[in-house]
Amino acid sequence: MSATSARAAGRIAHAIAAVALFAMPVQAQPRACLNESEAEALFQAMLPETIREMGRVCAALPADSFLRRPPAGFMARIDAGVAPAMPAATSGIRKLLGPGGAAIADSPFAIGAARAIFVPLAAQQIKPADCPALDRIVRNLAPLPPKNLAAVFVALARIARNDEKRGPRLPLCPMAPAP
Repeated sequence: MSATSARAAGRIAHAIAAVALFAMPVQAQPRACLNESEAEALFQAMLPETIREMGRVCAALPADSFLRRPPAGFMARIDAGVAPAMPAATSGIRKLLGPGGAAIADSPFAIGAARAIFVPLAAQQIKPADCPALDRIVRNLAPLPPKNLAAVFVALARIARNDEKRGPRLPLCPMAPAP
């Protein structure tokens, strides 16, 4: 992956961190973290709208580019991946909101509210110069199942956490050592 592609993907991955920041309780408490399953599920639940918004933001791409006109089969798979991700995504939101936020997290509106925050923030991170690289990244990752595609974005967010220049951080729990 080129440096430009990595920066572009990192900016998208970073935008989801803002969801966590908005979800954090106001009172000082130890910061909750998301395990891999919860983080991947949140990304997976956000993928359809995020990809559609990327196509809108990247309107300068050719009309037949992947982001501007994602194949129907790809979008159907991404859309179908939302429902299986919901239990773990809800668990992640519940964890970020803390004990006082359980009722909100369990609301049928929680994921929609998270999307309403995340998708515009992700779109703001996209620079026009990044669009060709993002188009190529998404096109090349499109054959992956939604869960694996979300896992790639979580891995990019984990890598981007080490770059102090990049805004808010997704609160990921430390990785367990490989067996």
